[in-house]
Amino acid sequence: MTRLVFVTQVVDPADPVLGFVVPQLRVLAASVDRLAVVANEVRDVPADLGFDLISLGKDKGRGQVGRGLRYVSEVNRLARRLRPQALVAHMCPIYLSLAAPVARAHGVRTLLWFVHPANSRTLRTAERLSDSVMTALPGSYPRRSAKVRVIGHAVDTERFGYERVQRHGGRLRLLTVGRTSPVKGYELLLRAVGIARQRGALVELRIVGPSTTPAEHAHRKELQALIRDLGLDGLARVEEGRPPWEVPNLLHEADVVVSATAAGSADKVVFEAMACGRPVLVTSPAFKELVAGTGMCLDFPQEPEALAGRICAVSAAADEELSSVGSRLRSRIESGHSLTHWADSVVALSEELHGRSAQRLPGKGHVAS
Repeated sequence: MTRLVFVTQVVDPADPVLGFVVPQLRVLAASVDRLAVVANEVRDVPADLGFDLISLGKDKGRGQVGRGLRYVSEVNRLARRLRPQALVAHMCPIYLSLAAPVARAHGVRTLLWFVHPANSRTLRTAERLSDSVMTALPGSYPRRSAKVRVIGHAVDTERFGYERVQRHGGRLRLLTVGRTSPVKGYELLLRAVGIARQRGALVELRIVGPSTTPAEHAHRKELQALIRDLGLDGLARVEEGRPPWEVPNLLHEADVVVSATAAGSADKVVFEAMACGRPVLVTSPAFKELVAGTGMCLDFPQEPEALAGRICAVSAAADEELSSVGSRLRSRIESGHSLTHWADSVVALSEELHGRSAQRLPGKGHVAS
């Protein structure tokens, strides 16, 4: 019997940043005999979850120290009573590091899921303590390690369904989605759109994303000022973030999706856009292999002139050509980055690591049946 503990930041289907985690958990729960989810914060409990859910209490005002102590206590309780094969820490390395001593004492393997360019001392510590690190693409994890396993991303290919590109009103509709953080490269994108317009490309841009910190609110104002300075009023705009259930329609309304995020990233919205059949322009080398061989150059160096050239090229392409590129990208998501593929990979790696442990330490770490 396969049993897992999954640790995440937030359980809330409406969260504009982490709402996608709930569908992942549902599919993972359907792939195992028992799944327990520990969340730092639970804002909304969907019906028929299919898994056990434990909140550490941020939603009730519990402080950081109190949440940390409760987390270690809950991991110890679950290790004794559930006897899971593995604990999976989602994106936050500290979750793995805090759990590692207790998990190791009970023969529970520890896995970290991490898709982000940020390298830190916290990440290095978690990697050292982990049994394995899972990531979406070669290059979507910022460190070289023999522990890294590339398992693909987790995209709901039914919800993010394929639609052909059909331009409306003559303009190519560009879209980028994500927090208004400088790391997202929105300034570069706006400057590239300005250059492309000067070269005669009929394009417009929507930047859709929340501002969750004071720095992000400040950058939002900077972007709005830059739109005015570049003379892009009416052609570019910054919009508020959308709840997860609105994202498929948002992507279908676009003709091309752009990600100018720094090297090493693998923004999930890029995978979702590909699932929708949208050509994607990407600067992160992590995507280079995934978007190669489509008949159109989709990656670009991180500078405005280069991106402007890509924008002009896709603007000049016929809708049929863009749809053909989108269809090829959709096929790649279906084969290597679906929810089911991701869940199956997490379960297989958990069972593999647990099996190795059982072979090394006979009589310890076995799952009660």
